Amino acid sequence: MSAKFKIDSLNRDNFGTWKVHMKALLIKNGTWKYVSKKMPTTEEEAEKLLEWMEEEEKAQADLILGISTSELNHVKDCGSAYEMWQKLHSVYESKGPARKASLLKNLILLKMKTGDDMRDHVEKFFNIVGKLQEMEITKNEELITILLLYSIPDDYEQFRIAIETQDKLISSENLKIKMIEEYEARNRNKEDFGDDNNALLVRGSKSGNFKFKCFTLTKKSRFN
Repeated sequence: MSAKFKIDSLNRDNFGTWKVHMKALLIKNGTWKYVSKKMPTTEEEAEKLLEWMEEEEKAQADLILGISTSELNHVKDCGSAYEMWQKLHSVYESKGPARKASLLKNLILLKMKTGDDMRDHVEKFFNIVGKLQEMEITKNEELITILLLYSIPDDYEQFRIAIETQDKLISSENLKIKMIEEYEARNRNKEDFGDDNNALLVRGSKSGNFKFKCFTLTKKSRFN
């Protein structure tokens, strides 16, 4: 695997993005067809069997180098790159009721803790949403927005109220942007004033037709 195009190793949580990156890498290396197709069986194809086997081994190597040590046991008994790819799909992309229930539970119970990075939180949230949408679940945009809005800590209550009191609920994508903007603005405020200060932060934001202002009072508010 080329170091220049190194991808994150497969683990139990990142198969959705890993398979996209790995497919792109295999295409770049000219070995994707050895992963996506079974070994040739007809007489005409058998003439090229030796060449096929040599290139197929390269595809196996790319896959193995892209899998974390803890997950290699899933493919250790596979005899071809094709078998390895199919095995990984069966392990990480189960679409049975148990898998659906597990993902839905993870989405509903996902809560950001005070002090966590908002960017990491929304990435994890939409990663779960993407997996559910692949199973044709959670297509209701308003439901996704509400779940996202209530996945943030209580110290974002004023922000949440500002979103909820608009005439029209914004999309989950726009909400993600607003949440990250709010998070980054709070970090800048901490850098400027510190955690203990008498400042009142007033911010305005626009997205389409909705406008709002969030008021964040610090521990020692001048209004006390």
